[in-house]
Amino acid sequence: MIILPSLIKFRPSPKLAITIIRQLIRCIRPYLDSNTARTIATSIVHSKLDYCNSLYYNLPKSHITRLQQIQNSLARVVVKTPKSCHITSILHSLHWLKITERIEYKLLSLTYKVLTTTKPPYLHNLISVQPPRNTHSSYHVIPSLDHQHDPRYA
Repeated sequence: MIILPSLIKFRPSPKLAITIIRQLIRCIRPYLDSNTARTIATSIVHSKLDYCNSLYYNLPKSHITRLQQIQNSLARVVVKTPKSCHITSILHSLHWLKITERIEYKLLSLTYKVLTTTKPPYLHNLISVQPPRNTHSSYHVIPSLDHQHDPRYA
């Protein structure tokens, strides 16, 4: 059984996380086929890098860069490529989005879910849809600053 320490907090330490990931994957990588290594790496990415990543929206670029370094390192170890190889093709082969793309996807999918299902209600009450001002525009989703529907502000 392998127990992973908490690799990422709000201010991730890429050196420590990269070292732990590399040691872990490199120790077991010779015993794994490619599909198993990808599955393990994907579970690490989903459990550690994607956890609450919508909170990372508008985070300073330095923090996003740290997270991207962690993801890039993990991808290179899994695919067994040197650091000199361009990362975009490696991430594409693993079907992974870059960190900024993951954050945007999470926010967009959550917004879509809230708008189409009205669930969870506490989020549905915090956004409103504004009709277009002219016929060439699309609808806009606007976060509500009005706290009248939020029970925390009652």
